[in-house]
Amino acid sequence: MKKLFAILLTFVLCFAGCSAAEPTAEPEEFVPERGKVENGIYKNSAFGISFEAEPDWYYLTDSEIAQTMGIAAEEMFGEGTEIESDHIYDMYCVDNKTNATVSVNYENVVSAGNITDEGTYLEIVTGQILSAGAVSGVADVVIGDVEIGGVKIPCLNIELEVSGMKIYEKIVAKQKGEWMCSITLASLSETEMEELVGRISFE
Repeated sequence: MKKLFAILLTFVLCFAGCSAAEPTAEPEEFVPERGKVENGIYKNSAFGISFEAEPDWYYLTDSEIAQTMGIAAEEMFGEGTEIESDHIYDMYCVDNKTNATVSVNYENVVSAGNITDEGTYLEIVTGQILSAGAVSGVADVVIGDVEIGGVKIPCLNIELEVSGMKIYEKIVAKQKGEWMCSITLASLSETEMEELVGRISFE
């Protein structure tokens, strides 16, 4: 089951790289930093994002994330303190009881295609996912929003059917400067999905 979730999450993340779109505004200057996990809480101060996990959750190490994503470690982030990559695989954790997963990734959307808002980003990701839906179990993809801390955030809702089993995923998008944060959540239960969303916060 864990391997299945990893494969499905990798499938969704593979479509995060977006094609070109015309810029509508000059993005604010922003320098990203990697987040940290302390006492079961993931925080990325630069992006103002946090996720609070229960004790039975496990945060993958950088090498485990690279292995799960099928990439080399140097593709995840740049060497040293300055981020050199245009796509940062920052955090991936899994619930050892239910196999639900949460990951946080950042993409430089200007270098990826001059995307300047969350809606455009999610529209392009939706198109790419739907184009491969027949061979990857995607049953439905809907763009909407989700309320986090009393604020509505753009969100992609995905349903997959694999071997008669339904899997629910959400991609929550939040932009800062040239960078787009995508938080991907996966669960076998809609009720658990709502609980996962409730563990996310933005400053």
